[in-house]
Amino acid sequence: MIRKLTLVKSEWEYERILESMRQVQRPVVVSFLNAHAFNLAWQETNYRRSLVESDVLLRDGVGVSILLSLLGVHPGINMNGTDLIPKMLEQSSGRVALLGTRDPYLSIAADKLASSGVSIALKLDGFQPDHCYVNAVLSGKPDVVILAMGMPKQERIALALKDTVNWPCLIVNGGAILDFISGRVTRAPNVVQSLRLEWLFRLAQEPRRLFRRYVMGNSVFLFRALRISRSFRRVRREQQALI
Repeated sequence: MIRKLTLVKSEWEYERILESMRQVQRPVVVSFLNAHAFNLAWQETNYRRSLVESDVLLRDGVGVSILLSLLGVHPGINMNGTDLIPKMLEQSSGRVALLGTRDPYLSIAADKLASSGVSIALKLDGFQPDHCYVNAVLSGKPDVVILAMGMPKQERIALALKDTVNWPCLIVNGGAILDFISGRVTRAPNVVQSLRLEWLFRLAQEPRRLFRRYVMGNSVFLFRALRISRSFRRVRREQQALI
């Protein structure tokens, strides 16, 4: 998974990513790797496959940044979907499908995006069987699909869509993006973001739902990151000894 990451090192590369998303020539899946996704992928083979088979996998959050630094890799810009997806939608001239969250938040997000000039092709809540989303997309034929129903469901549906649609379509795994756009979830203040503590702000907002993910999950992730870095250093020492 780490080798699959597209690491963005500069604002120029950031803009190139946005440009490439506007000009897809086939079904393209964009996913994000954060600490929670890493933990899920560690445990679930099918979910790990869905990340690896994404066309673009971007680094999201401080956890994966720490892991990359431990491996001696520059982590680049934090490409979280909360920032990237709204910018991508602002620049999109295509029709957009919003699949995820629940009403009234889904409708609020759709109305806000429509008022900003985004063309909404269809919307569907995030609690339907997988085939309902595939059928809706086949019927509506959007240019962009935003999946906002959480891991691992959204990544599973993204691959199903990629295997099914036969026109250029950008398929983005957006997590809680529609909840952010609708105002159901409040974004951390800039100072909290600059301190790389946005996860703590979200935990304070939804402690019961996010305790396991952030408190227990982050601890497990750091343990795994240290384990991977030790193995990586050991292999490098063994390789150098053979030179």
